[in-house]
Amino acid sequence: MSPGQEQQFQDCAEVRRAGIHASGIYTLHIANLSEPKKAYCDMETDRGGWTIIQLRANGSLSFQRSWREYKQGFGDASGEYWLGNEAVHLLTSRVPYALRVELQDWEGGQVYAHYRKFQLGSERQFYR
Repeated sequence: MSPGQEQQFQDCAEVRRAGIHASGIYTLHIANLSEPKKAYCDMETDRGGWTIIQLRANGSLSFQRSWREYKQGFGDASGEYWLGNEAVHLLTSRVPYALRVELQDWEGGQVYAHYRKFQLGSERQFYR
């Protein structure tokens, strides 16, 4: 990499492998996706390197959206957002991915589910 050239990452696991351990918003350059995506990277939970594909915190953003919006993604990585079905499909069809779903209730109780193998199909497969 030449001086001044930004290192490009496809997901948050690559960010972590590069030695970056701070949670926050990173620009991801996902293979075969026309534009880079901003995503929140969780570098603390369960050894870190998690690419957050959906974040809902307080209901401030409506998730009643069209197919096109779910395909492309919506919201803002600094708040509530959906990364986008196409981005998730392209990421998970490249290498094996795990999925962690975390839920927290209004009283602060937390639960999570961990799936070792997660893959989202293509648009032709209706992102199954």
